Amino acid sequence: MDKPRKTQKKETVPNGRPTILDLARHAGVSIATVSRALNTPDVVSDDMRRKVEASVAELGYVTSSVGKALRKQRTRVIGTLLPQLDNPLFSVFAAGVHSALSEAGYVGFIQPVGWDNRQLSKHARTMIANGAEGIIVFGRIDDPDLFRLQKAQKFPLISAYSYHEGSDVPCVGIDNYSATKLLVNLLLQLGHKRIAMLSANMIANDRQQSRIDAYRDVMAEHGLPVFLEDIDLSSPEADPSPRLEKLLKGENRVSAILCNRDVLAYRTLSVCMKLGIRVPEDVSLTGFDELEYASLLYPPLTTVAVPAAEIGRNAARQVISYLEEGRPLSSYRYDTHVILRQSVGAPPAT
Repeated sequence: MDKPRKTQKKETVPNGRPTILDLARHAGVSIATVSRALNTPDVVSDDMRRKVEASVAELGYVTSSVGKALRKQRTRVIGTLLPQLDNPLFSVFAAGVHSALSEAGYVGFIQPVGWDNRQLSKHARTMIANGAEGIIVFGRIDDPDLFRLQKAQKFPLISAYSYHEGSDVPCVGIDNYSATKLLVNLLLQLGHKRIAMLSANMIANDRQQSRIDAYRDVMAEHGLPVFLEDIDLSSPEADPSPRLEKLLKGENRVSAILCNRDVLAYRTLSVCMKLGIRVPEDVSLTGFDELEYASLLYPPLTTVAVPAAEIGRNAARQVISYLEEGRPLSSYRYDTHVILRQSVGAPPAT
């Protein structure tokens, strides 16, 4: 009669997770063999590797990234500072960052910091203190304290989404000024003269500032009036209807509205429907960013196509290349173009 097999008590770390010692005992091999099977599997036999893999699966063993980080003085963590999380554009951008990090075996911290890029250093400092090896910032960096922190800590820092010629920090993204001029000139070519712009979060927001500057400059070149409205969409309770109604009705109504975000155009289209104003027969409407639902609206939305996911991937890959190979960060400007859809037409006859 076989004797009962004596169960060997596991030696685990304080949180109860299996250790590499548990794994070696379970597989019946040395710790060195386990290490080779996990880190350089090509140097161990197939039979040995299968034993270790079976024990990994049975015990639920997970390699400790903390241990590796201590040994190599690396964390393979990159931080991203975004204005907010509950915005489709930032989600697309963050997905691009994540895909590049995942491909390279990195992980990421994401921190919402609000719209004011003059207040970034405290968030970056927290990320660096918690192991981030580099920082990606959405939009232009307007915080001198962040530059001082970067100089002192010597971590890679890159600005993404907005491209600014001659920027003090490498930036990858689009020229918001030039992209907006394309939209304004399109409407002028169709015969529109009374064109309004709806903006949001203008304070310390380089994207909105550049778009507003482009709109003002083009309208001034043609001697046309400026109708600029700052629409608050920071809360679900914010209702732009009264201000939009002034632009859409009455003797001084406009014939076209430029919305500086697709989300703002979605809200404007909803208000038009509520007021019985037809798009584009009564007013033409444009957005900015080419978000997922722009082509599914009725009518489909004319907007500026921005490769937000690719911009995120580019920024992340550059930071990774700097950390892995010492390759310097560089600026890159992405082209944009207008996607003309049915939300834009000729101005109504007067």
